[in-house]
Amino acid sequence: MSNATKLALVGCGGISAVHVRAYRDLHERGCQDFEIAACCDVARDKAEEKAEEIAAFQGKKPEVFGSVGELVQSAVVEAADLCLPHAFHHSTAIELLEGGVHVLLEKPLGITIKASRKIIAAAEKAGKIIATAENIRRMPGPRACRWALSEAKLIGEVFAVHLNHNQYGPFDYTHPGMKWRGVKLLTGGGMIMDSGAHLTDMMVYMFGEPDEVYCRMATLDASPIKDAPRVGDVTVDSEDTWQAIISFKSGVQFNWTYSRTFPGAELTGGHYFGATGSMLDHGMVMHPFQTGGSLVEADGTVRAPEWVEDKYMESLSEEEKENLFPYGATDGFSIEVFDFIRAIRTGQPVEMDGEAGLLAKTMCMACYESASAGSVVKYDDVLSGKISAYQDPIDAYWDI
Repeated sequence: MSNATKLALVGCGGISAVHVRAYRDLHERGCQDFEIAACCDVARDKAEEKAEEIAAFQGKKPEVFGSVGELVQSAVVEAADLCLPHAFHHSTAIELLEGGVHVLLEKPLGITIKASRKIIAAAEKAGKIIATAENIRRMPGPRACRWALSEAKLIGEVFAVHLNHNQYGPFDYTHPGMKWRGVKLLTGGGMIMDSGAHLTDMMVYMFGEPDEVYCRMATLDASPIKDAPRVGDVTVDSEDTWQAIISFKSGVQFNWTYSRTFPGAELTGGHYFGATGSMLDHGMVMHPFQTGGSLVEADGTVRAPEWVEDKYMESLSEEEKENLFPYGATDGFSIEVFDFIRAIRTGQPVEMDGEAGLLAKTMCMACYESASAGSVVKYDDVLSGKISAYQDPIDAYWDI
């Protein structure tokens, strides 16, 4: 592994576990293109724990660091995989990029549009890669359904999407890993920004950029949070309920409702309507088509998710399959980290760079800006920074 790309895992909390699993998956499939040479976390015990876990499959223990400054000064890595709460994405990514390190950054890109643009600018100035870590679009089910809807057009032109996720499942804000998720200064918002980032990426991936966004939202579970990171004792102010109507430049109309505070009967499902049929999402609708989607044709014929995926795979050459599913990997996390490593080693562009991450993030931010303004907003006005009232206090707090 002397010629392997040397990586650092920066942030060794919750989401880092699935990133480590992805590296182990690639290693077990025979990929020798990388070495995790460092683990970094302000909580050194967490970094030490991850280093031991990595050593078990890699055969070599990564060095442990307690700060990004120490990591950069050590010059032991050329790339970093960032798994941090949203509020620390921009500052950490920029420090690494300025230190000459390529960065793979967990979604969503930056906590605001300004933060995201600063990350992209830092990468351009340093001549380094900034990649957005988005796992859902890379899995076989989402790939196949995107092909079916947007390329093969198996239900004709798509004109409407109705997505509902309404149930009762309050968050446990006493759990240390959940405290920051209830505070918009730390997360940028609630699930529109968090799990919703997967959905917005898939929608832009399938249908292009939005045109207009109208959203109403509420925080029905305004629980107290004790000792949240940096901000101390606060009350939850991130949204847990919303209704959004989003029109795309392509003509698609998207109706999106969500709540985790509605007791009683649940209403969940994703339905995509086209000129000659419809598609039903069979999985967690905030992770579109993660477990595939079935087609219902105009005459009532039902095509199972396996049929859709088989047709998609038949459409690909062997070279395309290897490019999209390297080493036969089907886990989205495995594919996203390999895509990053491959880009460093070969110069091939990453599938999701900073700009792609920004487009998906802007759809989230347009929902917040609309709800804040109480009116329809133009996606392009949010993307350009012309509309930013919701984000302004966040930018001021973090001096962005």
